[in-house]
Parts: sequence; structure tokens; C-alpha cells
Amino acid sequence: MTEKRSHKRLPVTLHLSISDLFAQDNMHITNLDSPITVIDISEKGIGFISQCILPENYYFNANLSFGSDLSSIFTIVKIVRSNAIDNETFQYGAVFEGLPRDISKLLNSYT
Repeated sequence: MTEKRSHKRLPVTLHLSISDLFAQDNMHITNLDSPITVIDISEKGIGFISQCILPENYYFNANLSFGSDLSSIFTIVKIVRSNAIDNETFQYGAVFEGLPRDISKLLNSYT
């Protein structure tokens, strides 16, 4: 099967917690306390799993840390895809908004 993605996905295991979601029309969802596990990352976004139902086209702030203070990514993430794995677990696809230019360098050093 031929890879159709424009950027290679790298498998990772990173843990984040989403407390607030926001949309461009000033809609907010607060006090979620939704832990997520990032399962892959690319230059354009992340794939993650959560036990919380999260709406598509909402944003959240993310700090992706790769093990040291020097290798962290601070960005806004937009949820663009969701899929139920089972009744309690959901898989999401999200894209980075306003990502630092040196993301390629950081990801290449991580692999």
C-alpha cells in the first residue's frame, strides 16, 4: 500500500491533558480534565487517543515535550478527525496551527 500522506508519521508515546477547548466563534468548553495519549506525530499534526468525546474543529493549547526542556513544542492544535475505537476510547487526528519553523529539525533529532 502506498503512503498518501505528505509528511511521515513517527510513532511516539506522549501524555497530555486537555482542560479547555475553544472554537473560532468564541465557543469554549472548560474544565474537561481529559488525559490524552499522543500515538504519532508528523510535521503537520498529531494522532492521539482519549476516553473523552472531543468535538471536531475545536482547538486546544499543547506543550509537547520530548524528554528535555530544550526539546518542547508549544503550539495550538485543531481537532480535524475523530473515530470511536470502542465505547470508551476515541482516536483523533489533529493539525498544528502556528507551529514553530524548526519542527522538522526537532522531529528528525527525535528519531
